[in-house]
Amino acid sequence: MTRAGKSIFYFGFWVLACGLGLFFFPELCLKLMGLELPDYITVRLFGMVLVYLSIYYFVAGRYPAFWPFFRMTVYTRSSALLVVGVLVLLGLAKPLVFGFVVVDGLGALWTGLALRRDRQEGALT
Repeated sequence: MTRAGKSIFYFGFWVLACGLGLFFFPELCLKLMGLELPDYITVRLFGMVLVYLSIYYFVAGRYPAFWPFFRMTVYTRSSALLVVGVLVLLGLAKPLVFGFVVVDGLGALWTGLALRRDRQEGALT
């Protein structure tokens, strides 16, 4: 695996953990964020989507040819910091929620730096 591929592959474990948490323990996850819902089916479905997304990260990370996907995740994961930051500032989300997207931002930084290094070394196809 390339450096960027490893960052994507290992980030898949974070996505998987979040998905499994939301799917199997939706009430606990929401309580951690200070939220309550009368029905957890939507949260469980989102957890399922995250589990499936983690599979994409695991597969893509193993193939250097997926580097355009790696690059796009840098932008999307970085934007999570901005979007959630605005939601927190507007009072629509609790500050603790921002802590979860910090992992996304750090993962995006790791992937971005790894892509630069892989490109310099000619590791990307």
